[in-house]
Amino acid sequence: MKLATYLGRLRRKPKAQAQQRLIAHKGVPVALIAVFLIIAVLIGMVGGLGSLPLLMIIGGGTIATLLFFLVDAYGLLLSLFLMTFVIQGSLLYFFRLRSATWVAVGMAMLFFLSILMRRTLSNKQGMPRPSSSGQGVALATVMFLLCFVVSIVLNRPAALQIVSGIKSHLPMFSVLLAFYWFSWGEQKVERIWNMLLIVAVLQLPVVLYQHLFIATARTYDAIVGTFGGSQLGGGNSSIMVLFAITMMTYAIARWNVGLMTAKRMVLIAFVSIAVILLGEVKATFLWVPFALFWVLRKRIMRNIFAMVGYIVIIGAFMAATYSVYAMLYWGKAAEKGTTISEKFEARGGYFFDPDNIDYRTGEVGRGASLAIWAQDPQASVARRLLGYGPAASKNGAFGPGTIAKRYAPLNVDATTVSVLLWEVGIIGAAAFGFMIVGGAWLSHRATKATNLTAQQSAILETCTPMLIILTSTLLYNRSVVEEPTAQLLLMFTLASVVQIARFGSLEWKRRPLLKTSRSRSVNMVSV
Repeated sequence: MKLATYLGRLRRKPKAQAQQRLIAHKGVPVALIAVFLIIAVLIGMVGGLGSLPLLMIIGGGTIATLLFFLVDAYGLLLSLFLMTFVIQGSLLYFFRLRSATWVAVGMAMLFFLSILMRRTLSNKQGMPRPSSSGQGVALATVMFLLCFVVSIVLNRPAALQIVSGIKSHLPMFSVLLAFYWFSWGEQKVERIWNMLLIVAVLQLPVVLYQHLFIATARTYDAIVGTFGGSQLGGGNSSIMVLFAITMMTYAIARWNVGLMTAKRMVLIAFVSIAVILLGEVKATFLWVPFALFWVLRKRIMRNIFAMVGYIVIIGAFMAATYSVYAMLYWGKAAEKGTTISEKFEARGGYFFDPDNIDYRTGEVGRGASLAIWAQDPQASVARRLLGYGPAASKNGAFGPGTIAKRYAPLNVDATTVSVLLWEVGIIGAAAFGFMIVGGAWLSHRATKATNLTAQQSAILETCTPMLIILTSTLLYNRSVVEEPTAQLLLMFTLASVVQIARFGSLEWKRRPLLKTSRSRSVNMVSV
């Protein structure tokens, strides 16, 4: 009897525990339903005011806060990519919400708070121990951030100018810090890259719609995909093209290491080329050949026939690109000039003109913006080295900075280099540049490791040429210190390299210094 009673208790105990767990979990959905009902009422009341910007700010902020508490750091990271590359640009372009960039900035700040809490509260025991690789990139990053702070202390700009500078420069650094501090795992990083392939394919229907129904002969810069801009004044077409080149390079790199079929690679390459042709960015004549040569260099250099084939393909691409640009966008401008120098000037030679300034519109050429900085009559040694403070050269929503006021109505922030020289000086600009160049060198060094996986190899072979191309954009536009899309593309590319170098356990054989010494596997040498 005692045994039967004991066995009966054992049978009843799991049932009782299951019922208790069921009762405990019943409260969670009810609480969530109550919260969402309150939020729905709040958003409905705000929507009744008839202000779409206010509705987007309140609704977006509420949803972002819920994501912070209900989603882990990786979920926030995925949300950051979708918010930046798809949602905020679409809101800015199609709904004319100028404050839409705060959607991406706010999500980046929430992600930073999430990883900061994880860094503070996590138990480091049992976590993967990173190697010392990437210290050069980290040092350059710290130097840039230090210059940013010192420039504020030195110049004491207005509070709104500081907020504008922080918004423009810092939020996307959270991605680089997260990949430097924590191991995210190869599968999670691969999932992000593959998700971005879907975003790249999504650009084609959006670009076709913009080309057929929105853009005109005067506003062909309005073809920006989901990367943001104005339907009348243009926008981030160069960043959209850079993104398309990055994803095309990644698809080819995956095919090159056997991770993607030829059919899928050709499909992604076709879509990317279509987006590039419709985007009208002259630098693609250099960017695409370089990226393709880098990722396929071993195949191309294998024999003379492969080299000839590459030259034929690139020649056909450049001829097709020129023809499409001339037919769709340049029109009669493509026939300007009779000599080589005149044709060069008409196609973009004005880039190097230090006197290319339009006082009527305030437009300043790229070369002219550097000439104005070099001739600054009020520059001291400290301001040459550390600048005039964050956002000093900007005409932003918070008002013009000190330099922007001085040179008004001219827009002296034509390029990233000119912005950095004005705001954080020579030291800050050099640190920012070395951060990117150091990342490219680290990526190239990492490709020589003996134990790379196929996925790691594909990412590194993509990041190396793209970081070099992104370095060239420092003299092309100011996107990487202004636009969230360009900043996230740059920081994620850098972060992917740092993640593999620090947490990939990479090794290669070092050549022996003496004939009698044995070669042995060692951890990767840091940049």
